[in-house]
Amino acid sequence: MATLQQTIAKKFLSSLADGKEVDLEKIEQIRKLLADGKKPKADDFVKIFSAPVGGEVK
Repeated sequence: MATLQQTIAKKFLSSLADGKEVDLEKIEQIRKLLADGKKPKADDFVKIFSAPVGGEVK
């Protein structure tokens, strides 16, 4: 049985995937961050959402 945190994360990722605002690469990065087992930090999310589509800032 999934924990409450896992259930919320799954629903959150599903709603991100249904929308067109976030690309699949960022969704996958968020999925890995949440599955890591550690408590995610705000800086981790900032890095994901502030990066341009397709990679690093040049």
